[in-house]
Amino acid sequence: MRETNNAPRSPARRGTDLTGMTGEHLLELLPVGAFVCDAAGVILRYNRRAAEIWRRVPKPGQTHRDFSSTSRFFAVDGTPDAYSLLERVLETGVPIRDVERRVERADGSTAFLSVSIGALHDADGNITGAVGCVVDISDRLRVMAALEESQRLAREQEQRLAATYEHAAIGIAEIAPDLTFLRVNEAICAITGRTREDLLSGKLFRYTHGDDTDPDREAFRKQVAGELEFYSVEKRLIRRDGTILWVSVRSSPVRSASGQLLYVVRVVQDITERKRAERRQKLLIDELNHRVKNTLATVQSLAAQSARGGPSPADFRERFEGRLIALSKAHDQLTMHHWENAELREMLSGSLAPYASAAPNRIVLRGEDLVLRPRAVLTLAMTFHELTTNAAKYGALSVPGGRVEIAWAPHENEGRTYLRITWSEQGGPPVAMPRRRGFGSRLIESSVAAELGGTARLAYDAAGVRCEMIMPLEMATGRVAAAPDNGALA
Repeated sequence: MRETNNAPRSPARRGTDLTGMTGEHLLELLPVGAFVCDAAGVILRYNRRAAEIWRRVPKPGQTHRDFSSTSRFFAVDGTPDAYSLLERVLETGVPIRDVERRVERADGSTAFLSVSIGALHDADGNITGAVGCVVDISDRLRVMAALEESQRLAREQEQRLAATYEHAAIGIAEIAPDLTFLRVNEAICAITGRTREDLLSGKLFRYTHGDDTDPDREAFRKQVAGELEFYSVEKRLIRRDGTILWVSVRSSPVRSASGQLLYVVRVVQDITERKRAERRQKLLIDELNHRVKNTLATVQSLAAQSARGGPSPADFRERFEGRLIALSKAHDQLTMHHWENAELREMLSGSLAPYASAAPNRIVLRGEDLVLRPRAVLTLAMTFHELTTNAAKYGALSVPGGRVEIAWAPHENEGRTYLRITWSEQGGPPVAMPRRRGFGSRLIESSVAAELGGTARLAYDAAGVRCEMIMPLEMATGRVAAAPDNGALA
């Protein structure tokens, strides 16, 4: 018969066969940890659940005392458990039921167990061993402890609220389901510029700016109807003197034990200065964007004028303007994100959109969402512009049946995480190694190396042009993340 969990099998004992009481597989059917010992405490059988609870497997012929020597058992109240429960049953024959113990396992983890052990007897009534069940009740006790802690905190919160309600630095109001004010503190009077009598004699939304009333009113209606629990809203209020201020409102329902709404607590905070700062920041970013675009326009104009003296001004102008436009689009994406970052997939979708619409699956993007830092956005935008332009003129995007696949994923190498990006073309005209390296290929290789500390390699495979870029993940995203074990592209 197959040994379950490589459990040790002891020699058959005279008077009873402990190893064959009900069959090996019966233990595995039990939803709790179960084990069988002989009279000396040698573990004869155990199931998989018991091994999971113990976090280890006993050695063949090992006694329960030796097996448990690296663990420490305590009563739930913390009192050291100096006498083994199993030894007590084997010595006295008296069973134990649902005894709770805290155990510090050999691996350093702690668990709470419910233990039940009964003695086994032969025909003459002699103790020949014991059978035990172990249940991990850690989650149950944690929930009970959390519940008690929550109740304690609730009592403290009630006392704290009663003591600080009037002296809180933020506005607090209690609102009945019919929108009438039940109670307000001094802070909300100061925020709104209204007296306590003004507020208590009116109803909610009376002083809300007309353009901001509807969203708050609809959310409050859903809250009263039980369709919504908590919600937050930012809106404008009109003070007594006619000035307008911005407030942040957190609305929370208070219900009876039966679920009936008693009233709603609204916590109000003046965020006028924050809104002003946000508006100033937006103006500054818009100004920066305007200046950057002006600078690019100036460079574009200078490049066009300089090209007139070259051997092919039109060709130079077309190439140079395309690169400036690609850079400008990257600036636009960064501006939308306040020049903090931009998403790789969004950047690629924008630059390849004209070709993606020509046929289904002509452009395939594979990879998880990845947020890039500004330097990586600008560098990769120029890199993919060169690849796209070349593919549109000579490669896969120059014919109807061609397709381009771009894949990216992190991978691990010598303890460091890198980002690998591949550009693969298929279905285009036959590819041959160019007789000379153009500016585009030099730009790809040098910019990835100089700006992102990585490498870029172009390969002119028979199936189509392939470009592989590898760079440290922190250079591209500003963070270090774990990579798949095999480093394969997603």
